[in-house]
Amino acid sequence: MPRIAEPREPGRPTTTSQHARRRAILRVAARLGGELGLERVQMSDVAAAAGVALGTLYRYYPSKHHLYSGVLEAAVAELPPPAGHPGDPVGAVADFLENAVTQLLRRPLLGRAMLVSVNAVRSAGTIAVDTTMRDRIIAVAGIAEPDAGDHQLARLAEQSAYGIMTWATAGQLDAAQAAADMRRACTLLLAPWGSAVPANDDRMRE
Repeated sequence: MPRIAEPREPGRPTTTSQHARRRAILRVAARLGGELGLERVQMSDVAAAAGVALGTLYRYYPSKHHLYSGVLEAAVAELPPPAGHPGDPVGAVADFLENAVTQLLRRPLLGRAMLVSVNAVRSAGTIAVDTTMRDRIIAVAGIAEPDAGDHQLARLAEQSAYGIMTWATAGQLDAAQAAADMRRACTLLLAPWGSAVPANDDRMRE
């Protein structure tokens, strides 16, 4: 398994050209990860296919795990928001996370590369924890001023999502089971967000 290389924050692009280079790196890494899987991807191949120097790649991503953690961060940021859930934050988040699971499982080798990597980076404690998924959950729920309880619920939903996706990419759940588990987890974990909706009001849950 690739090891975490350096205890430092990856570089962040600041100019238009730097942003373009990083997008190219992430696109190539996603393609190669989906084709080859984490173990067979070489950083030198990513740099060459993205048209950047190897040193540039390592400046942004000190290790392969940092790279695929970055691919996951970008994928989460690009997930489309759900539609058709006015006044139903639980349904909106369930749709959003079910779609996240479905999208990830379309390329299982890439999905596994991203999840293994994000867990490795977090376990090593070498960079600040990425909150992109958590922030997206809160935004999808329509919570403009989240309090500590809201952040906790979003964190629980995030943990559940990554756990379900980990099981699925390891072959322990098929796509339908993973999607159903994700929706069920949202219904249970995020019940406080839906407490204002009467339990017998099916119109709000359609």
